[in-house]
Amino acid sequence: MTGIGRARLHARPEDESSPESCARVMALTQRRASGEPLAYVLGNAIFRSRAFITRPGVLIPRPETEILTEIASCRMERLTGGEGRFADWCTGSGCIAVTLALENPSWLCWAADSSAEAIEIARENAAAHGVQDRINFVKCDRPSDALGSIPPRSLDFVVSNPPYIPRGEISSLEEQVVRWEPREALDGGSDGLDVYRTLLSELTPLMKPRAELLFETGGTDQADQVGRLAGRWFEFAGKFDDHRGISRFLLLKTPDMI
Repeated sequence: MTGIGRARLHARPEDESSPESCARVMALTQRRASGEPLAYVLGNAIFRSRAFITRPGVLIPRPETEILTEIASCRMERLTGGEGRFADWCTGSGCIAVTLALENPSWLCWAADSSAEAIEIARENAAAHGVQDRINFVKCDRPSDALGSIPPRSLDFVVSNPPYIPRGEISSLEEQVVRWEPREALDGGSDGLDVYRTLLSELTPLMKPRAELLFETGGTDQADQVGRLAGRWFEFAGKFDDHRGISRFLLLKTPDMI
């Protein structure tokens, strides 16, 4: 914020900051005091030990989603022995897609989102981490709109952290979430399941037989609901807990014949 490195601050604590640096720090402090989330004030958030550009047009990455990404990386390695094609649906800042591309350098990725602003921020993050050549960005409202951008029956793996908060519960979230984070990244419809319904019914034409789909959900009850909805198109393949022991992550698999 001041433009002065940590080493210099320790070596020369007697140095005074310039008026410009002080004004910049005060402006940022006022933004934070108004309730704006720190990640937006600083312009970045740390996700799996990497910094990602974060602006009000995208959801701030959560610790639970780091677990989702870790599970996804492990599943991808098991699926194809180290290479394949995956999609990150509802990519937001691109933190999932970029992280998985970095951790699985032989994989090709499609990152999809309905928000043009989110796609732009995700592109910036891909470029900042040097994986822009392996991530194809798709602006679309639903998987059926992406059939011209993603080859049919091409995906080995899909990961998604979709909007899953029931609409009537959004106002009860933390004030800084309600005021600052994009509502479209939170609002899952009247029961929180609208986006899951769309993804479950429309993703299989893009996926190979025995491909896997990994969801983040709002917790055990919602994971069970999504699992029941999935039965028409997918096979249940497992659930995983978050750091609090809540069964938050749901793994599904396409059948042998789609």
